[in-house]
Amino acid sequence: MNQVANHQGINQLVYGILIKIKMHKSKRTQIILFLSPNEARMIQMLDPLGTFSNYFDLTQISDMTSEEKNKLKIINSQGIYIKLYFENQQQLNIIREGLQYLIAEAFRIQKQLDNYNQIWSNALKLITKSDLDMDNKLNFKEFQFLIGELQIEITERKLLQLFDKHQKNNQLDEATLYKLLMEITRKHELIQLYQKYCSKQEGLFDDPHNTMLMSAHDLETFFLIEQGQKDYQAKKQNYNFYDFQNIIFNQDNSIFQTKDFDKSQPLTSYLINSSHNTYLETNQLTGQSSCFAYQDAFKMGFKCVELDCWDGEDGEPNVTHGHTLVNNIKFIDVIKTVREFAFFKDDNPAILSLEMHCSLKQQRRIAEILKSVLGEMLFVIKDYKAKQFASLQELQRKVLIKYKADEEFLQEKLQLRDHSLSLYCTQTKDDMLIQFDDEEDNDNSLKQYSKTLDNKQVKKSCKEILEITSLFAVSLKLNIYPDLVWVVSSVSEDKIQDIIKKNQGKFYDYVNIYFVRIYPLGLRFDSSNYDPFPSWSAGAQMVALNIQTKDIFMLYNYGMFLNSSYVLKLQNDISMTIYVQIISASNLVWEEEKRRQQEVVDPYIKVRIAGNKEDVNNSEKWRTEVIYDNGYHPIFNYKCKIQLKHAQQDVIYFQAYSYSILGDSLLGQYCLSPLNLRRGYRIVPLLNSQLKPLLNSHVLVNIKIEY
Repeated sequence: MNQVANHQGINQLVYGILIKIKMHKSKRTQIILFLSPNEARMIQMLDPLGTFSNYFDLTQISDMTSEEKNKLKIINSQGIYIKLYFENQQQLNIIREGLQYLIAEAFRIQKQLDNYNQIWSNALKLITKSDLDMDNKLNFKEFQFLIGELQIEITERKLLQLFDKHQKNNQLDEATLYKLLMEITRKHELIQLYQKYCSKQEGLFDDPHNTMLMSAHDLETFFLIEQGQKDYQAKKQNYNFYDFQNIIFNQDNSIFQTKDFDKSQPLTSYLINSSHNTYLETNQLTGQSSCFAYQDAFKMGFKCVELDCWDGEDGEPNVTHGHTLVNNIKFIDVIKTVREFAFFKDDNPAILSLEMHCSLKQQRRIAEILKSVLGEMLFVIKDYKAKQFASLQELQRKVLIKYKADEEFLQEKLQLRDHSLSLYCTQTKDDMLIQFDDEEDNDNSLKQYSKTLDNKQVKKSCKEILEITSLFAVSLKLNIYPDLVWVVSSVSEDKIQDIIKKNQGKFYDYVNIYFVRIYPLGLRFDSSNYDPFPSWSAGAQMVALNIQTKDIFMLYNYGMFLNSSYVLKLQNDISMTIYVQIISASNLVWEEEKRRQQEVVDPYIKVRIAGNKEDVNNSEKWRTEVIYDNGYHPIFNYKCKIQLKHAQQDVIYFQAYSYSILGDSLLGQYCLSPLNLRRGYRIVPLLNSQLKPLLNSHVLVNIKIEY
């Protein structure tokens, strides 16, 4: 990071900068942008005339991109963006680096405050956001706005009574607001549990400053008995109720626990987090493609990404969805993104699936780019005669290239002089030419359409790419195994189930040695997804989904790969019984901010199982009752029992909805493998519809597990 630009950017953002912006679904306007003087985790946007003020939360920024000249796009966790317009690239870089520093600081402050006092951490943001006239106090209208943000249904009359009781000069100061929020946010459902483990029963419970206390030993006893944690160490001598509440609702007390797994097996022994049409941000006919889409994929933990390669007019190959209105992005920019972000989530190997439509000349340019940009990251096969694929451990921080097989090239590598090589390459009769009719061309109508537009051109394979290829694409034949372990077969979603049904034993044996990749049917123009579980259960390693569509199947994928981007295929079934008590929830709010001030949610929680067919068929549709007019702190106290016979093939997911006679609305969701569940009193950290974390939005559960 440029230190000079960094300091300049910080100074400009602290003191304010006049700049043109375009907010999500709004017209371009000019505003003053500056760090909120009352809350260092928020940037304030002020109309130069002082008639309009808004904020964006630095801890909610998911990314910043500058793909358009002199424009910086800031995207939050809900997918809402703000575009900043600059006079030149230098000014853009200064502000971007200043923002990067302030974001890092905001996260540091957030963590520090959350560890100290979650209620106060959240209150500071709410008060700043509600203080419309910026006088560090709230009048009744502003207090009403704050209560609306909390999603608590309180009649205006009762709210006025509450306000009148605590106001001074028709204002509520920060200290008074803090006391009020302490009352509102007390988790009464934890009181009995807290009292059970308190050895010091002195003081008045209702007074947080003079209350019964939980000693360090009490807290460690609680974690041992209730949470099953033998190694928990208290950080101070005594804990009041709000300290205990803060520990329970901390991210460290999540329902999810990471588990180590065996990385010594061949790569074919793992399911791999895989994407399809990775370059797309929306649909595959008119949508936008961008390097940000690859960046986002890697940040989400995807490891197999797809690159549709086409000739560029300037001699530089492009990545795009051919014969559509989708824009082009430079192949070299994509590979630079791979170099920077491929190992953002973990060090497991990345796989670049090349769908090639380029001329031989531009294919050679692709080989140059891959070698020059990725360098030592590229995995190159040393032993073509190996009997099994390299292990996950051996391939840490390596990039593998998937490309069409060439029989002549591989015969030379395997030192075979006859033509007995079994690979099932797609070939023509003259000079080992390869038709690049991968994926979409499996559908007859699309195949004919594509061939017509390409003037039936046949592309030669490129030796320079073949030399750095570690996954050679071949047709799937289950009767005779390929003579090479470094191969992968791609099969469309509509054909794989028929193949598995007719050849279940053969398919399972095949995928123990060789890779199979499943991809969506080409007719899914809306980039919708299919159920990945039948293919995962059969052992197919790469089940590619359209990651731009965050539907229920993408939620399954999130849960399956939450522990790691590679999941070891377990040979033995794991049976378990899970007892779930859904106690309460916190901060269940509408995803659309405007809606929060218009109506309060009527929440309920659903629990479901997805995965193994037998487990799904034997499961129930568990659901709490609806709690009307309370999204901030609904109490459910609902219990259910989940029995699984094939837990290693399943995910368990929680969804929070708001009930409506016109159709229920999703408020939050979460998904994980049952093998990663933690017992005890835990929080389910909810995600929004885009699978991004929702701030302080949780479901409180108590989990018991029997094997």
